[in-house]
Amino acid sequence: MNNSAIRAFGIALFLIGALLALADRFDVNIGLPTVTSSTDKDVEALQKKLANAKKELASLKEQATQQAAAKNTQDDHTPEETNEVDTETDVPTDATTMTLQIYSGITPYIVAQKLEDGGIIPNSVEMELLLANAKYARSLQIGAYEVNASMSLEEIAKLITGKKQ
Repeated sequence: MNNSAIRAFGIALFLIGALLALADRFDVNIGLPTVTSSTDKDVEALQKKLANAKKELASLKEQATQQAAAKNTQDDHTPEETNEVDTETDVPTDATTMTLQIYSGITPYIVAQKLEDGGIIPNSVEMELLLANAKYARSLQIGAYEVNASMSLEEIAKLITGKKQ
């Protein structure tokens, strides 16, 4: 072979390598497959999260309709019955319940916010600090949990972390 042909082939390989390096550095897509493309596992995980979110939304809607129905039945009482109810309103009723959805990657802050928004706990900061405690840290269990306002913070934490009562 001719020396000039070998030299031209070497220069061509160098130029191709330089172009590929520049394309990679400046994130230019030149038709090569990339590593960051979505995989089937990522799609399945996102679909599961979406399904869990839809279930939680449906349960929250159901709770809202139940609360509205309960309020309507309370408004329909006769005046004599409302006097009886008024004397009992000093005693707090802990009938507030909700389904708490725990999904992969949820933080103690989000759990505490959901509980506060659902009317289960009065202060989300206390619950967040309790879940950040070494006893419960990093042990939230994925699933749906029925919680109510009569439960203590410790009971709720044990329930959603799977710790023994």
